[in-house]
Amino acid sequence: MQRYIVIGGGLAGLAAANALAGEGRKVVLLEQSEHLGGRAMTRQDRGYLLNLGPHALQLAGVAAQTLRQWDVPFQGNSPDTSSASFVTHAGRMYPLFLTTRGLLTTRLFSATEKLQAARILQQLVAGGRTAVGESMEDWIERRARSPRVRQFVAMLARVSTFTADHSHLSARAALDQYRRANTHGVLYLDGGWQTLVAGLEQRARGLGVEIRLGETVESLEACQADGIVLAVPPAAVERITGCRLPAMDPVRLACLDLCLRKLPEGAARVALGVDQPLYLSLHSAAARLAPPGAALVHVAKYLAGGTDAASDRRELEQFVDLAIPGWREHVELVRFLPQLTVANAIFSPQGRPAVDELDIPGVALAGDWVGPEGMLADAAVASALRAAGMVQRQRLRAA
Repeated sequence: MQRYIVIGGGLAGLAAANALAGEGRKVVLLEQSEHLGGRAMTRQDRGYLLNLGPHALQLAGVAAQTLRQWDVPFQGNSPDTSSASFVTHAGRMYPLFLTTRGLLTTRLFSATEKLQAARILQQLVAGGRTAVGESMEDWIERRARSPRVRQFVAMLARVSTFTADHSHLSARAALDQYRRANTHGVLYLDGGWQTLVAGLEQRARGLGVEIRLGETVESLEACQADGIVLAVPPAAVERITGCRLPAMDPVRLACLDLCLRKLPEGAARVALGVDQPLYLSLHSAAARLAPPGAALVHVAKYLAGGTDAASDRRELEQFVDLAIPGWREHVELVRFLPQLTVANAIFSPQGRPAVDELDIPGVALAGDWVGPEGMLADAAVASALRAAGMVQRQRLRAA
């Protein structure tokens, strides 16, 4: 019988284990903590279901496609931005516009700026052309003369990629990410992302995968298997293998989660900063994440470079003051995550490590920082599928 080991019990590890499982194959998943899910886990508190920051599942992404193929259930709704949705600039709120038609009525731009923004929006929707190795910052600079239009396009890129540092972000990857989200939409999940973890765990166990929690792997020598998938962060890969990986910059947020007994009158559902890297969304308006009549709001600052937690929290709270006046009177629970890792690496213009980056026979990498396809959960699942296929092919050739 073939024997495979998956190290790491986040989305990538669970996807790899499911992909490897089958007749004639023994799959063991090792997770060092006492729970599965990694950054996809959901915390329950007083009837609220809190993901680790704002999460959205791309409906056309490889993660959603794979979950459907495997009959892993999920449900929810797309956020409604047709009303009570805004962009902010210089402390003022303007109705949100994401189409060229919406540009005609906004007071954010002058007539000349509207023409610039309209041309760029058309390119974004169409996928746009990019130069080899071009960063998103360079892509924006070459197309937008107005500083305010540049800020607006950067805002759109931040919302879809979660990345603030556009000088190190691949323009091609960012445009692909934006186009998929804009064309097919995203989903906020009922019950939070823990529902995906539970569904993948149930399917894996049903296929015979052995899941061991509280298992820390110190080296590859301790793993006797025909193939190994390392679905852990880069630092853990280096510790386990002794190999050096290319330098990578993580994607991070400062996140303020607000659980409100009641949503104040006139509250925004969505607010996006144009001149500030800020985000606010009422996730409970689209998914079952709060008790009846209550509200769950995710507020975030996209981080780049150095940051100060106290200053970031004040900035986030002031942003909520603008978007949801009177929110402090209805607070039931507040959670602040000053340095939340969204992805272990920015999708750089030079690409990301491949699943076979280590060049160790029978050992593959998986995670949101691996492979050429997708970002965030889509990258995790896509690389897991590639990794599972690779270790099976290498094992078969060896046989």
